[in-house]
Amino acid sequence: MVVQSPLFSLRPVFVGWITLLVQLPLQLFFTFWAGGFLGGMFTTAGRFISGTPHAVQDAQAPFIIFGALAFFGIPLVAYLGKKLNYQRTEYRFYADRLEFEEGFFSINKKIIKFCDVKEVTLRRGILQRTQGLGTVYLATLATGSTTANNPFVALGFGNVSASGVSVRDVADPEVVFTRIRQVVDECNDRA
Repeated sequence: MVVQSPLFSLRPVFVGWITLLVQLPLQLFFTFWAGGFLGGMFTTAGRFISGTPHAVQDAQAPFIIFGALAFFGIPLVAYLGKKLNYQRTEYRFYADRLEFEEGFFSINKKIIKFCDVKEVTLRRGILQRTQGLGTVYLATLATGSTTANNPFVALGFGNVSASGVSVRDVADPEVVFTRIRQVVDECNDRA
């Protein structure tokens, strides 16, 4: 078996403040939810156990504690999860295929043959444009959905979908997009 070296490889660029900004709505929701629900459950259980159903002292402490845990814990998990995921992620482009590996909490590996790629799309969101980044999506005819429906992508968990791969947060996205399109077109011309 001949070992083939990649034509080129890419790694995503991690930008911490974008990670924190993207997860902010989730953080705020769970701050209020954890403070209200978990704080309420803890307060109710404490009143029930102590036998003083009308005790008011320290009634707000559980709400504040659980809210603070969510407020600081969610961004910490999002930041570390995405940073560790991006450190492991690598996209290796060969003449006939893309080999992709990512993950820290769970490892995902995928190989896409360029002759199966039906569409190459470039997306540059407003936050990505501020940093000169973009995402190139290689779509295949396989059944499935994109990762846009996965809320955990914002936390850095999972990029693999059944219908393609997103080459996320790459520098010089226009150049990368053109290069990937050329490799895909050359493979399809040979087929």
